[in-house]
Amino acid sequence: MFHFIDLKHPVKKKQIFITGTDTGVGKTYISRAIAESYINRGFSVAYFKPIETGCDPICNDVFDLTQLTGQPYEEAILYSFKIPAAPLPAERKEGKKIDVSKILEHYKRLKEEYNIVIVEGAGGIMVPITIYNGEPYTYLNFIQDTNIPVMVVAKSGLGTINHTTLTVNTLKEAKVDIRAIVLNKYPKNPSWVEKTNPEMIELLTGMKAIIKVPFSDFGLDDEVKQKLIFWI
Repeated sequence: MFHFIDLKHPVKKKQIFITGTDTGVGKTYISRAIAESYINRGFSVAYFKPIETGCDPICNDVFDLTQLTGQPYEEAILYSFKIPAAPLPAERKEGKKIDVSKILEHYKRLKEEYNIVIVEGAGGIMVPITIYNGEPYTYLNFIQDTNIPVMVVAKSGLGTINHTTLTVNTLKEAKVDIRAIVLNKYPKNPSWVEKTNPEMIELLTGMKAIIKVPFSDFGLDDEVKQKLIFWI
């Protein structure tokens, strides 16, 4: 059973990194649900997407989240690129340079100022951000450098077993704190494949915290949101 947070006993400061098994799996949708849940419970929430690509010129997802959290747009994103590609090739194409130290310092400041910090990556954990100290610097490197716990967002249907297992096992090898796997856009009437995917993922990863999240144009109900924040 999930227990709702009692505002008489405030939670300590918490941070979570939202990664995906691929692009387009709904990381921002889940980030928003988590933010809404904490805001409705009276906590200050910061959303942080260090880098976004495919923006011309405003990154709409970031803008929408800042309307919810009340943050300045510039606080929620540090680097944006027009080309829809991984940050490393995008910075090369557009002649910008991403400063990893700036990202790490900004995250540190957000941790100090807010109760909850939600960091969203771009794509998956092995997406290259830039070259740092002569080596490719990925979102996995960011996770390791900040020691931030992770929630993995995956699709619900065919193909998710392989993508999710590869992501989770890579995180495990890096000794990352994985809080939960979210099977996003889980259908109301799942197919046989969709019904068996959670069991197969648990079998292959050992992860029991697998949350099936339905998609709704009207947002998630509070019970589903509570399941998400229960694991943070």
